[in-house]
Amino acid sequence: MLLDAIVRGTSCTVPVTANDVDAFLDQTPNFSGKRRCLAALPFIRNITDSPMESRSVLALLRHGLKMPQLQWRIYIPELHWEAVVDMAYPDAHVIIEYDGDAHRIDKRQYRWDERKRQALRAMGFTVIVVFADDVLTAEGRAAFANRVANALGVAAPGRPLPEHRALLDDERRMMHRNRQRRYRARQRAQGRKV
Repeated sequence: MLLDAIVRGTSCTVPVTANDVDAFLDQTPNFSGKRRCLAALPFIRNITDSPMESRSVLALLRHGLKMPQLQWRIYIPELHWEAVVDMAYPDAHVIIEYDGDAHRIDKRQYRWDERKRQALRAMGFTVIVVFADDVLTAEGRAAFANRVANALGVAAPGRPLPEHRALLDDERRMMHRNRQRRYRARQRAQGRKV
């Protein structure tokens, strides 16, 4: 997610590309975390529009779905407009849109989003809307991946495809951190310093 944000460069005045990151890592001597940075490179070849969209994509990949097309353009005749959707599986007619709080606060944005989605549904697309709670918890990510898998007519294996197996490393690290937290809590409960 961090590399995606750097390459997206919304707050950076100097544009950085995935190739720049790759070259930087090649030229930099080993450092703590370099292996994880190298493992993350394949995930930033297609850039999202926000960190939460990035989390949404990673949730799909983590659960074994293929990479969706990001920032997919589609002409909507009803609106006489070429729209850009966050993620899509065009061959399966599935579109995924992430909605943050700004989508509900700005009335004009909300109305436009709804008109666009209604028109896309009328064109035969399944439109799945994702919210923060769909990607911030393990249960939410699994449910989100299953909703997308159902729309695609496939089963979500629950494990990444071989090309995305680097995502398992994050799960292992999280499990290790949780074990450490439980251990420290037990030590504190017994009055021991941790």
